[in-house]
Amino acid sequence: MKLLFQNPTLAIAITASVLVHSALLAVRFVAPDSFRFKPADPGLEVILVNAKHDKKPVKAQALAQANLDGGGNANEGRAKSPLPDLRKSEDGDSIKATRRRLAELEEQQQKMLSQVARSTPFSATPLTEKDKPREVPPQPDGADQTDSAKVLARMEAEIAKNIEDYNKRPRKTYISPSTREVGYAMYFDTVRKRIEKIGTLNFPQKNGKKLYGELILSISIYQDGSLYKADGDNGVVIDRSSGTPALDAAAKNIVRKSAPFGVFAKSMRSTDKNDVWIMTTSFKFTRDDALEATLRGSGN
Repeated sequence: MKLLFQNPTLAIAITASVLVHSALLAVRFVAPDSFRFKPADPGLEVILVNAKHDKKPVKAQALAQANLDGGGNANEGRAKSPLPDLRKSEDGDSIKATRRRLAELEEQQQKMLSQVARSTPFSATPLTEKDKPREVPPQPDGADQTDSAKVLARMEAEIAKNIEDYNKRPRKTYISPSTREVGYAMYFDTVRKRIEKIGTLNFPQKNGKKLYGELILSISIYQDGSLYKADGDNGVVIDRSSGTPALDAAAKNIVRKSAPFGVFAKSMRSTDKNDVWIMTTSFKFTRDDALEATLRGSGN
């Protein structure tokens, strides 16, 4: 500021420069209205048409390169897209020609078949059963008949024995999670708790080390709660091994120690007291030194 007071010429020049620039910034340059393009009819759209009429339409709906008065389907209006209507399809010339050629070939084939039928009026008589030569079976001698009778008698005896053994077997019923009766579910729950208690108290061990793993076995029980022992399996069959024979054997011993499991409820009993109920159960010996038993479906 002191320099400006000492040099008045410089102060005047700076002031004039500021005023000139302010004036230039305040001025706005725009094009005159005469140079602005005004559309003749901004309400009409420009389209391309594929036909031409001599007279102009009374009320134009769009601008086009040629006059077109009507045309097309008036009810549906103008097309909204330049793409063809995919809902409409028409076979090309090649397909039509192929179909005509196929029709001609079929007609020629029918003509040829009719000519062949007329040229061969005679047909061979079909061979009947009476005309066929009969084969004379060999006549067995006395020794062959005796051997055949022995074989038949032996086969009949074996079949009779198999039927008798099958009839003596008890009827087996599988108890699975899909069983809806409340009695079955309650009975298995009692069996499960008893087996888990005995298995936890007698946790499997070998050489002082506890055995862990999982296996699936089937438990066959009579209606009085005792194990089924007729087939020599003592009522317990391993369906899927744990991979450790000692653990499999310990699981079977736990089931035997837990039996008998109590008499069936009246709703569970059948007419034959020798009928057997089978429970397919999953045994899991956990790291918590406990046994977990879970009912499974047969064949799982």
